[in-house]
Amino acid sequence: MNDSILVDFGKTIAIQSIWLQLWLLILVTVNFSAIFFVVTRTDGNLRARVEAIAITLSFLASGILLMWIYEKVGYVQLLGLAHIVFWVPVYVWLWLKYQRSEFFFPFKQYVVLYFVINGISLVIDVVEVAHYLFW
Repeated sequence: MNDSILVDFGKTIAIQSIWLQLWLLILVTVNFSAIFFVVTRTDGNLRARVEAIAITLSFLASGILLMWIYEKVGYVQLLGLAHIVFWVPVYVWLWLKYQRSEFFFPFKQYVVLYFVINGISLVIDVVEVAHYLFW
């Protein structure tokens, strides 16, 4: 992947509707906000919160795969496959931990926001990838 692909993708996003650009801004902001939760204090000691690291790394990995798909086939509905591949395992893992009440304020509130935003995106991605592959 070269820099011109990133520039081309940026130009493609820039000509999309304002609501899509706003949605992408929300998606990026929510996912990168996990960085603020990477370090936590437990029993007076600082430690890394693996869940926040997983969110951040899955977001970055999906971006890399998305750019690769874009380079190969362009701006098509298949791009959502990058989210499905990397986000679903983290989403399910976090959901199971959430169900076991393993999260506390303020990370718990952040995870709820993550579930809502990424959940909406994953539903859209599944529909679009299925449409691309089967119709």
